[in-house]
Amino acid sequence: MVNVIVKKNIKKTYGRQYNTKTSNSVKNKKRNSYTYNDNKIKKTKYKKKKYRKKTSKAKILFFIIFLSVILLIVFSVFRNIDNEYKESNQINQKNMTKEEFIKNIEEISISEYRRSGILPSITISQAIIESNWGQSKLTQKANNLFGIKYSNNWRGGYVIFSTGENYNDVINAKFRKYNSWEESIEDHTNFLLNNKRYKNAGIFKSKDYKVQAQALEDGGYATTKNVKGEKIYAEKLIDAIEKYKLYEIDKKVVGRSFFDR
Repeated sequence: MVNVIVKKNIKKTYGRQYNTKTSNSVKNKKRNSYTYNDNKIKKTKYKKKKYRKKTSKAKILFFIIFLSVILLIVFSVFRNIDNEYKESNQINQKNMTKEEFIKNIEEISISEYRRSGILPSITISQAIIESNWGQSKLTQKANNLFGIKYSNNWRGGYVIFSTGENYNDVINAKFRKYNSWEESIEDHTNFLLNNKRYKNAGIFKSKDYKVQAQALEDGGYATTKNVKGEKIYAEKLIDAIEKYKLYEIDKKVVGRSFFDR
């Protein structure tokens, strides 16, 4: 009887142990299964996230390329339009009469007089002589109306041209390049204002075109000489002013009373 009870107890205990082991095994399997599924889900999410990043980068790259192509096309179109305008403008400048040339730069010359005191007649007469009425190669190619040379403080472009010095000397030199005649005239004003030798020569002290013309010669603007080696730059400016009555433009800004004295 005792043996039977002991055996039953052993069986029960063993059964409980077996059931416990089985339960733990099942739990471990479930836990491992959950862990595996979690890892799988995480990997899937990571792959999706990585794919989305790649897709997003690809979209951004495509957008940048697309935008660059559009900008390049727009730039090319505007450049062609600008070139056509410049070519058309150059054709008009080549066919310009002397009266049209004067009229074309009169307003900006008056504007620059108000800024500096350089008479419009002086600005226009210099443009006539230095650019040959806008027909010189330097003017046609670089919009340089005054033959102003390149210098180290100049931030714009330049061209190289042959130029006459004194009576019959010819040298190659760098000249400033401008986008327009207006820009050339504005820089002409700056050139005279920033070079003390013209101030010292008295160009800003008088409203008389003859005095200003002589001051330009004395300040060394040009080295133009005749066969005898005499300086004739002021004389050429005065001749142009009087021949084409450019002093009439001066009267618009200085006042007629000054000329009637």
